[in-house]
Amino acid sequence: MGNQDDIVIRSFEPGLQDYTNGDYNQILWMKKGFESVRIDDKKFDACANLICFVTPSRFVEVEACKNFKGWILLFKKSFLHERILGNMRIKEVGLLSGFGEIPKIILSPKIGDRVHYLAEMIDELSGSAIPNREQGIVSLFKTLLVYCDSRCNIRLNGDCTHNGVRLVADYKELVAKHHKTMHGVNQYAELLHVSPKYLNRMVKEVLGVTAKSLIIEQIMIHARRELKFSPSSVKEIAFELGFSDPFHFSNFFKREFGASPTQFRQM
Repeated sequence: MGNQDDIVIRSFEPGLQDYTNGDYNQILWMKKGFESVRIDDKKFDACANLICFVTPSRFVEVEACKNFKGWILLFKKSFLHERILGNMRIKEVGLLSGFGEIPKIILSPKIGDRVHYLAEMIDELSGSAIPNREQGIVSLFKTLLVYCDSRCNIRLNGDCTHNGVRLVADYKELVAKHHKTMHGVNQYAELLHVSPKYLNRMVKEVLGVTAKSLIIEQIMIHARRELKFSPSSVKEIAFELGFSDPFHFSNFFKREFGASPTQFRQM
């Protein structure tokens, strides 16, 4: 990489600010506390967990509230072409191509957390003298792109209100918070003040999957993590995830994964 300035992470500032940059590509990560984004002549609301990919010289204006959380990752064209694009897939490269619509993605809350931590690690390595730090930075950057390309995320073709996108984003946020205690789509629909049928239709339209599948996905992610990395018993994990009967949890896990919790733990 050769130069510490090839990749830089900076903070946003409160209020309406101009972030136009003629030399660097930019990844704008807005986890929470942002009002609006303007890129060239297009202005749109800043949803929670929004990430945008911007090529050099595009006009960029972001309005942040007082208690925002987010960052700007800047990287030079030379870093992109020499260290990143060589072995990336076409879809991932498309995030950085600069052609057509600006890539705007609402990250899944958990993926958003991982992307945030990856950026922190990139920043830490950039300012260090650790041996092989360049390879580490490149690996972390590629991992960040892979997470952004996840099917769990919502790609925006318009703004955050287009085709129920905001509703689906809010639903995903609720599922991430409450999947341990709320397993029914109707429970989330009630919190969102819509019918279960309408919620399922919007999720299907925006993500191509059912609303129920997102709940199952979150339960399985948590279950697999606990089974692999905690000493908790299957019974304890079942109760933690809101199952009143460990046998029911075991049947659920086997149906979704193809093996029982005990078998999975031994793999």
